[in-house]
Amino acid sequence: MGMAASQARILQLTSRKNTIGRELSSLSLQKMSLTREMSKVSKAYNDALNSKVLKWSNNSGVTYIDLSYQNLMSPSNMNQQTPYLLTDTSGKVVVDSKYQKYAKMISEDGKAGGDWESVRTEVLAELTGIPAEDIENLNSYEDTTNQNLQTLWEIEDSEPKKPTKSGSKDSFLSNIADVIDLDGTIDLGKGTAALSTLQQQLNNISSSLGAYVDDPENIKSACDTFYTNYSGTISSNEDVSYDYLPITKNSRGYTLDVSKMMDEILGSYGSLNGTVSQSSYGTDMYTWNDINSDKYKTWQKEHAEWETSYNEALENYNNSNSAKNTLLTAEQESQINFYDTIFSSIADKGWTYNSKVSDTEYLNQMLQNNLYMLTTVERDQEVDSETGELEWENSYTTNIASNFTNVFSVNDNSIANEALSEYEYQKSIINEKETRIDTRMTDLETEQSAINQMIQGIEQVRNDNVERTFSIFG
Repeated sequence: MGMAASQARILQLTSRKNTIGRELSSLSLQKMSLTREMSKVSKAYNDALNSKVLKWSNNSGVTYIDLSYQNLMSPSNMNQQTPYLLTDTSGKVVVDSKYQKYAKMISEDGKAGGDWESVRTEVLAELTGIPAEDIENLNSYEDTTNQNLQTLWEIEDSEPKKPTKSGSKDSFLSNIADVIDLDGTIDLGKGTAALSTLQQQLNNISSSLGAYVDDPENIKSACDTFYTNYSGTISSNEDVSYDYLPITKNSRGYTLDVSKMMDEILGSYGSLNGTVSQSSYGTDMYTWNDINSDKYKTWQKEHAEWETSYNEALENYNNSNSAKNTLLTAEQESQINFYDTIFSSIADKGWTYNSKVSDTEYLNQMLQNNLYMLTTVERDQEVDSETGELEWENSYTTNIASNFTNVFSVNDNSIANEALSEYEYQKSIINEKETRIDTRMTDLETEQSAINQMIQGIEQVRNDNVERTFSIFG
């Protein structure tokens, strides 16, 4: 090969070698890019594995269900027919497209102070499927029942006050001084005779003293306790001679100290009904009915008349309440109470519309970021101070979701599963790209090695030719 031809071939091979070098550099950069891409895919997967989601549980976290708008704001077994209002940071109730229509009927602009009562029948009939006539009848029965209940309360408040007396223990016990010698002793005898005598004395005390108090059953119970405490002693013929005991034994049998016995009985009675109080002077004070006075006899007559009025009012209330309770099924009443709670709260607090709130994932994010909260409602009837009529009043308790008893933060398995599928898919693509690059780089490196060998061979031939040529002229 001539020198010119050799030089041309070397230049051609060198050019190809440089091209291969540039392509190898480009492929190397592509591999580095794939490494960064794989790192991003791995990070996204790890983030998904650590992703948390809020779930609802009715059994302290044993099982979970979605914390969805439907589960919170529609009657179901999940929420036990009790609404958990979704509210925003200003306290307004968040409504979806289903409830927006009715919310506008209550307050067109979403402001608090809307009118629920005027549209109540129409809304409830649409939402529950209960005929409007039945809802109106229920309202009428409820009004009648409430009126009867208010009448009953008024009669309760007008009950004639029973004449009473109060004083020390001795004053209290003086009421039965004609029944038993309070400072004396009683020979009980022995055996069954002693038990019979003790029981007779306790029966007399129970019936006589019980006539002065409103809880005679507690007097009887205190007497029964005394009998139980000492009947065993008498039955076993036990020898007792302690001065502090109300029952002691002597040669004739058992002796009962009445004063000590009454101390124990009144101690038991006081612990049962709690009416015995300690005055500021340290004296035990008692209250009892003044049954021997003229005032008490007058009270008995007035109370009998009052009781007749009370029983009539109670019967009226029970009848109207029974009619109300039989008009609808328990499930229908539960639905009405559910929607009453939601829409009366919308009237109280105002409302705001969010078209995305039915998206469980979106709702979860809003709750986790404390942009939405959960509000529970207690509804009670109170007497309006101006009209004197019973009115429903709502009281509200609002918490961020993470502080709510039934809400738990758990790993989001659905996101993790989706992330795993995405990770495997992206990984397969990256691996395929990397395999193609590796194959291409191997081919180029092989070609590059062959070119180097060819260049070395041509240079060796050229050098040998030069050496032979110069040696001829040497």
